[in-house]
Amino acid sequence: MEIKIEKLDNQGRGISYVNEVITFIPNTLPEEIADIRIVKRSKKVNEGQVITLIKKSPKRVEPKCKYYNICGGCDLMHINYEEELLYKENKVKEVLSRFGNIDSSIIKKIIPNDEYNYRNKALFQVKKNIGFYMKESNDIVNINKCLIVDNRINDLLEKFKKMDITNIYQILVRVSSNETMVVFKADKGYRIDESLFKNVDSLMVYEDKVYKILRGNGYITETIGNLKFMISPDSFFQINTKGAYNLYNKVKEYVGSANTLLDLYCGTGSIGMYLSDISKKVIGVEINKYAVGDANRNKELNKIDNIEFICSNVGIIDVEDVDVVVVDPPRSGLLKDAINYLINLNPEKIVYVSCDAVTLGRDLKILSENYNAEEITPIDMFSKTIHVECVVKLVRK
Repeated sequence: MEIKIEKLDNQGRGISYVNEVITFIPNTLPEEIADIRIVKRSKKVNEGQVITLIKKSPKRVEPKCKYYNICGGCDLMHINYEEELLYKENKVKEVLSRFGNIDSSIIKKIIPNDEYNYRNKALFQVKKNIGFYMKESNDIVNINKCLIVDNRINDLLEKFKKMDITNIYQILVRVSSNETMVVFKADKGYRIDESLFKNVDSLMVYEDKVYKILRGNGYITETIGNLKFMISPDSFFQINTKGAYNLYNKVKEYVGSANTLLDLYCGTGSIGMYLSDISKKVIGVEINKYAVGDANRNKELNKIDNIEFICSNVGIIDVEDVDVVVVDPPRSGLLKDAINYLINLNPEKIVYVSCDAVTLGRDLKILSENYNAEEITPIDMFSKTIHVECVVKLVRK
């Protein structure tokens, strides 16, 4: 059937209506006309698939990646980057208005990202081939190059293709400004030709839940601003280093200054340490004990003496005289206990870092009884995907 695409949804899919039933069609753009088939049907929604694009949008571009239609990594390679940024900015406005009653006038212009080669981390799946999962599948796309990862990762991928991958099920690669890390996740009977990886700074094998170091010291080091961070295989670290710099600077701008700053969901402590120069005291709270261990190592590495890290659930930590709280929760947003904790703590200011506009809107609506959202900045850290970060400045009423 022939349909016209009305707009894009939050997942980047085109929206049309078939017999008044909302129909989602991936890889389409507003104003395009397509011949489609319905591949899934229900009373409330349909899912369609393009047979032929009859009329193409002038905003459409030819995806540079030959795996785009099958790989599950990217969503928006068929739209030019200027329009991608506009889509993400409008998506934030629409979602926060719908779920959080947020006035779109306080949402600032999105901060852009590099279009390609921005990822400092890749996890390759290994079966008979090496690559990434297909969309909505555990089958593997056998790739030779990924356009959104650092090119040093692609160089290593060429080497992986030359080695014996028997009994290896995943390969983790992380890179910093000057160093590289490779971790082979394997079962007994693997073979690693170390001569292929002479230029890798930290080479490891993960077997039976234990890391074996073949070369290096088990970590690499990255710099953001004036701070250095040790990154081990399991460390949480932003996958986009330049984007993290933009994000941390926006958080610092919204914090301004603090006597006692509480950094909730602090992970390895990078945001709290980045704010330590504008705060008299910083307390980081994280439930993952391994992340807290990394945070304390990074604290020592940077010789920061006004920050401490506590391994605890966010809702039960007992602190006093906190004037600013920074929260950076997972995609699911703040739990009810965490929101009640924030309301009872009653800080002058909350800076909320979010990777999901829907849960952000939900949480802002609850917090609006006690706090005004003064400004929100979207930040693109994941070009060619639907994901967008937001930083929110909340001030107590």
